[in-house]
Amino acid sequence: MNHWRQVGIALGLVLCSSACAEDIEVLALDIISYEDFIQEDPVSLQVLQNALLEKGIVGVRGVPGYKERVLKFIETAQAFSALPEDAKEAYAPKSEEAFLGYERGKEKFQRPDGSWVVDDLKVSYYAFVPENPQNKWPHELDLQSPFLDLGDVMRQMGLAVMQTIGLLNYQNGICLDDVPRVGRMLYYRKSENTIGGNPFWCGAHFDHSLFTTLLPAFYFSNGEAIPEPIEAGLFVKSISDGVYRKVVANDPDVLLFQVGEFGQLVSNDAIRATEHRVHKAYGNVERYTMALFCDAPMDTVIHSTSVLTQDPRYGAKSGEACSYQHWNAETFKRFHVDKSE
Repeated sequence: MNHWRQVGIALGLVLCSSACAEDIEVLALDIISYEDFIQEDPVSLQVLQNALLEKGIVGVRGVPGYKERVLKFIETAQAFSALPEDAKEAYAPKSEEAFLGYERGKEKFQRPDGSWVVDDLKVSYYAFVPENPQNKWPHELDLQSPFLDLGDVMRQMGLAVMQTIGLLNYQNGICLDDVPRVGRMLYYRKSENTIGGNPFWCGAHFDHSLFTTLLPAFYFSNGEAIPEPIEAGLFVKSISDGVYRKVVANDPDVLLFQVGEFGQLVSNDAIRATEHRVHKAYGNVERYTMALFCDAPMDTVIHSTSVLTQDPRYGAKSGEACSYQHWNAETFKRFHVDKSE
């Protein structure tokens, strides 16, 4: 009886996956080469600019040393995730205001019907890049080295792309020299009940910072690497037509870039933030990736006329002042799960 029940469930997942595949639109992801980027090839730079303006995401392939660092990081992320839960919880923040270290199921997102749902299968590990005295690192294994090695490449490339698209030229310029980036290891746990439940590993949202650099995701089943399931992965809401499309990025030599909300605010909507979500995989599948967020200096003050000034987080009228510290704090309040909830 048990055997046939398992067969029925497996068959249902396959049929559902096939049906879903028919409804999935795939984004034509634009990818330029690192060589063309650093040589400032005008055609490639125009592709990069247009992709971020129209699709909200773009890739660069062949960054020196990047692929090797990615593979080492994913291997270490798997090893850390396999530790006992009590060992990992030892590296969780000790106060509601802190965020560095281990985090599990602490974010919530709003569904189209207005209800809120907790992303309870999303696990994170936060650290500043480059190394910062506030960082905390596990003693059981060396997460620090691969995290910071990869994060440094992501930091440098993120800055270069921001400069190329002119994101730092608004509001008399934003100096990022002393601003650490926020690195986030992401592990999406396998779902015991995908059908009929929350279909997302991560609900629809915008990153609230200036800019995001991220890896293509890596998928595993029973510890073995597998191709990305068709129903799963990063989906981006196209800026041009508002349709969610699946981002197929299965090359570990590609680095991806998205725009955050504060980037849209400082550019007065000349550059739009990227709305995205992560769809779950069916069955015994886990997902790993890393994102690096570029915050503005906390004391940055802007006088934006963006449509985002209508968001209550801005705390002022269009054209009036708002600091990044205020925007950051209000975003944390909106999406972080309060213990009393």
